[in-house]
Amino acid sequence: MIPEALSIGRAVVSLRLLLPIASVAVGLAAVWFLLGRDRAELRKLVLDRLTTAGFLFFLVWKATPIVTRFETIRREPLLILYAPGGTVGLILGVLAVVGYVGYTVVRTRAAAESPSVPAVDVVRAVVLTGVSSLVAYAILFAVIAVVSASGAGQASARVGDPAPSIELETLDGGTFSLGDASGRPVVVNFWATWCGPCRAETAVKSALAEQFAGEAIVVGVNLTNSETGPGDVARFAEEWDVRYPILLDRTGRVAAAYGVRGTPTTVVIGADGTVHARIFGAMSLDAGARAVRAALR
Repeated sequence: MIPEALSIGRAVVSLRLLLPIASVAVGLAAVWFLLGRDRAELRKLVLDRLTTAGFLFFLVWKATPIVTRFETIRREPLLILYAPGGTVGLILGVLAVVGYVGYTVVRTRAAAESPSVPAVDVVRAVVLTGVSSLVAYAILFAVIAVVSASGAGQASARVGDPAPSIELETLDGGTFSLGDASGRPVVVNFWATWCGPCRAETAVKSALAEQFAGEAIVVGVNLTNSETGPGDVARFAEEWDVRYPILLDRTGRVAAAYGVRGTPTTVVIGADGTVHARIFGAMSLDAGARAVRAALR
């Protein structure tokens, strides 16, 4: 397994997102050089179409939260930079690419253009791009996995591991421990007030808490050691109408025990006390709900 995030100072990059993007970029570069200058027209045609299709897919996927999470985005427009498109965005992105490809084909035929590049060459170049991208993905995945394994320190609560204990003060002055779950799954979200993506998923966590009330527990573990004080946390909770318990990790001990490298990170703990899922980044409601349902089985 590879870590879900790469920390560069205070910046945190999702490896699950960066890896496929980097792999496709390597695949496109490889095809560009393999085709050579004598196939300039072919490589320009293929790379132009593929890069346009990829950009269109990403744009549609990224813009989907404007519709699916309109109220949250309306309240904080910059959240569109962090919110994921989710399953709906994936479907819409694929449909946009299919529509783009269909449009280019129809347009070419309507213009009665006689293609100077044989269709079979275009297909071969596209397949070569796909194969190059897959090879690049496998190599990058293996390198990251090896580096991660060689540099692994303390346990990071991987899926299937027993969940490290949690016993923290709550924002309202009480205490919370995993034993309070009474055999129910617990969604543990690590977050901070200065974290943009954390804002993007605040409404999602509140919705999860309401949707699974009585079946699962949702808690937000604030990295209080990175805040100026609990007052910031209290103001955030009031401003964003947080509807789930907020725990204060004043020393960072719990975050370290769970191997949190960036915020937000969500860990779903099953009723059996083991880690059922880890989600890095601002999760969508459907992704969070799927993880909770899986833990309820």
